[in-house]
Amino acid sequence: MTARELANRVLAARQTAWTQSDPSTAIVATEQLGPEDEEAVRREVAAAGYRGEEQEEMVREVSALVVHLVEGLADTLPAAGGD
Repeated sequence: MTARELANRVLAARQTAWTQSDPSTAIVATEQLGPEDEEAVRREVAAAGYRGEEQEEMVREVSALVVHLVEGLADTLPAAGGD
C-alpha cells in the first residue's frame, strides 16, 4: 500500500470523529496531527504490514500527507482565475 492510499484510509477512518469536533484549525495551525490522529496513522501503517524503521518512516510520510490533505480541505481562498 502506498503512503497516499494509507493517508486516504486515515482520512476516511477519522471522518466520523472529525464531524463531532473539527480538528482542521489545530492541524493547520500546528502543521501536525493530534494524538488520536497520530494513533490512527500508526494503526493503518501497522495494518498494512510495515514494521521497524520502515514503519516509522511510513508513519512520518503518511502523517505529513494527512496534514497536507487537511490543509487542502481547509483552504478557503478562491482559486485565481485567468483574465
